Amino acid sequence: MSGFFQPATHHEPGGHPGTAAQFGPPPAPANGGADVRELRRIRLAFGTPAAVAVVGGYLLLILLSDLVPGLMDLPLFGHVTLGLALGLALFAALFLTAWYYERYMRTRFDPLAEELRAHHRVGATRSER
Repeated sequence: MSGFFQPATHHEPGGHPGTAAQFGPPPAPANGGADVRELRRIRLAFGTPAAVAVVGGYLLLILLSDLVPGLMDLPLFGHVTLGLALGLALFAALFLTAWYYERYMRTRFDPLAEELRAHHRVGATRSER
C-alpha cells in the first residue's frame, strides 16, 4: 500500500534516503539523567526567583501607581517624582538581573553543560565503532 501509511525513512547527511535500521538504535533520551536534572536545578535556582522578583516589582509599581497616586506623585527633586524614580530603579534592576543571570549561567551552568556535551560526544563516538 503506497501513500499515507508508509514507514518513516531517514535521510543520510548526503541526502540519500535510507531506513531507520541502517543507522542503529536512537540515542538514549537526555531528560532523565542526574546530570540533566542538575542542569535544570542550576538554571531554575536563579532564574525562577529572579523572574518572580522582577515581575513582582513591576506589578508592585503598577499597584502603587493606581492605589496611592499621591505617594507616587511626591516630588523628590525638580520634576523627578517618587514614581519616576521607582520606575527607573526597576529598569536598572532588570538590567542588573540580566547581567548577573548571564554571569551565573556562564560560571555554573555552562561548565557542567560542556562536560555533559563532551561526555555525550565520547559515548556517541564509542557507539559508532
